[in-house]
Parts: sequence; structure tokens; C-alpha cells
Amino acid sequence: MKNKLLFLWNYHYFPFEKGKSRFSDLLDAFVKEGYQVEVITSSFYHMGKVQRDIADPKYQGLGYEVTFVKEPGYKKNVSFARIRSMNHFNAGVKKILKTHEPVDVVYIPVPSIKLAAIGEKWCKKVGAKSVIDVEDLWPESFRMIIKPKLFYQMFTWRLMVSANKVYQRADGVVAVSQSYMNRVKSVRCGSFPSAVAPIGSDLKYVSRLMEQQHMDKPENEFWLSYIGTLGKSYDLKMVIDALGQLEKRGVKGIVFKVMGSGPDEANLKVYAASKKCHVEFLGLLPYDKMIQILACSDLAVNPIVGDSVASLINKVADYSACGVPTINTQNCQEYIDALDSTHSGMTVPDGMTDLFADTLALLVNNPSLLQSYKKNVSALANQFFSRESSNTKILNLLQGLLN
Repeated sequence: MKNKLLFLWNYHYFPFEKGKSRFSDLLDAFVKEGYQVEVITSSFYHMGKVQRDIADPKYQGLGYEVTFVKEPGYKKNVSFARIRSMNHFNAGVKKILKTHEPVDVVYIPVPSIKLAAIGEKWCKKVGAKSVIDVEDLWPESFRMIIKPKLFYQMFTWRLMVSANKVYQRADGVVAVSQSYMNRVKSVRCGSFPSAVAPIGSDLKYVSRLMEQQHMDKPENEFWLSYIGTLGKSYDLKMVIDALGQLEKRGVKGIVFKVMGSGPDEANLKVYAASKKCHVEFLGLLPYDKMIQILACSDLAVNPIVGDSVASLINKVADYSACGVPTINTQNCQEYIDALDSTHSGMTVPDGMTDLFADTLALLVNNPSLLQSYKKNVSALANQFFSRESSNTKILNLLQGLLN
């Protein structure tokens, strides 16, 4: 008899929607492993900020059952409307679980802390195993928004207590980095079933896309690329400032390809125009189109602000999968060490615009140095960002819990 697995997440998106998430691949891996899988997710498509047509037959035949919770949605990621929408989703899940038949394991990405708490409580009631997948740290991530330390502690202490309980009660823990796993370990005693499994990238799939598609790039252009959200977590203004500096120094031909969208998009477009540098805002692209542009890029940038608690994130995995070296400003020692150990990129502290400009100029003006980094990027991808390897670790964790 097949083991039943229930996947709870309001931010899930499907293979035919823009992007290619860790969880689309992981759910396929669960099905192939023989699990009977059900997904409870939201009617609201977070990435596109639109309501899904849940009656569309394309949500059937995926290899797993899909149950949608009606969620009102929101326009801005940082807003009270988003909080209300999340609460609506959590209440919907709670209602569904009241009459849901028991399963063997419930898999819950974290955040949301509240959703994980609901899932864990239900697991205790029906005798299922709960597995959390720590993708981000809440409330630690809010430090970028709530600057005064005392106010941050007052505002987030309830959420911190809830997060600690979620970490303590999970039967198994997956974390996207060792630093996130260490956060879980800080509130647990002794050993527990766990797996450090970076989000990574589907290296074989990306390789096929790169072989099937090719884009012509003008010989006189140097492509610097960024993928992701255009928001406060990423210091894209610093990158634009550096490009403006290089224009004044006479370093020509750099084209900054910005792939993504977000709340700062309009302001960034105005800012880039004022600096008179070549920035192309390409919007939110289908995954294959994004890979096509990355594959032709000379260099990528990971300009995360210095006070971020992010770790091994999606974009750097896709950069490595496409064989693109990276200039990094993220203050994540795991990622810095990975770049250094494989000699596949350079790190510049966030906010040091002059040094960033100098580093970029060094790589633009020294093709042989850039090429040496490019040769090493495959080692970075294989050692740290193989989604297949991460999925195997997760499947082994589940097997150990259920045996």
C-alpha cells in the first residue's frame, strides 16, 4: 500500500507557471518514489499576483491531487493585505484538515510559521509524521525592515516563540543551508532526523535547455545579469551606481540584464535612466527564456543587502547551473566559502560601490581571468547546488521516518 503524503504550502506554483521551483521537482520525486501525494495550496498565484482559474483541467493529471484554498490575495509583498490573505489561507487549511483522512507524512515549507504549527498539531492528532522544510528564517528576516533593535524584539517576540515551537515539534527537519539547520538545532536537544538540502537547480534540465536554445549576443557587449525580486532585499541601486561610474571611466559595452519584477521596479527604471548606463528591465520571464539569457551572460550579480539572513538562494543556484561566475555582496559565509573554495566568483561587501565597480572593471578588462572563473563554475554547481542530490537527501529522510 502506498504511503500518503500531504504537502501544505500557499506559495506553491506549478510546472506550467513561470519559474521552476524546488517543490515542483520534489513533488515529482515523491510520486516517482511511490507516494500517494496531495497538494493543498492557494488559489492565489503569488509570483504573478493573480487568481488561478482552479477549474482549469491543467491542474489535473500532474501525478498528484490538488486541493485549492480560496485566498483573496494582495498587490504588495510587504503589506497588511498579505497578512490578511495568509491568515485566510491558514484558516482554510485548518478547516480542510478537520475532515481530512489521516496520512502518513505532512510536508510543510517554512515560513509560514502559522501554517507549520497547524500542520504539526494535526499530525499529532492523526498520528502522522511532520516534516518542515526551512526555506527562510522568520522573524529574523524582518530585521531588514524593523531597524531599532528594541522595537524589533517587541514586535517579533511572539513569532520567535512560535518559530521555536515549530522547530522543536517537527518529526523531521529539512533546511536549505547549514546555517538554517543550526538555527533549528539551537532550540532542540539531542539528535533528530534532519537533512541539509539546498534549493539548488535541476542541472540536467538546465543543461538540456542550454543545448536546445541559443541566443545571439553582440560581440561588443558584456552581459551582466540579475534574476529575482526588485525589492529592498537587493541593492540594485549600488550595481547601477557602479555601472554609472564605469561609463564615466570609459568602460563601454556593459549591458545589465535585469530579469524579475517587484515593488522597486519603477523607481529603479528612473534611477538607471538618470545614471545613463545600459540597463534592460526584462520583467518576469518564463524559466527557459531566463536560462537562455543567463547562458549567454558573461557575469551575474547577487547584490543582497548586508543585513539579510538569506543563505543559499535560488538565483545563485541558477547562475551556477548556467556556468556564470558571480560577483556577490551577500553576507552569507556558506556562500562566500563556496565561491572561494571553487574559485567561481568574487565577494564585495555590500555598499562598497567603488570596490564593486573596480571588481567589475577587472573582470570586464581581463577575459582570461573571467574565463578561469567560468571553468570552475560547474564544480560549484555539482558540489553545492544539485537539486537531484538535495531531493535524494529528502527522500532518504522520509524513508527513515516511515520505516
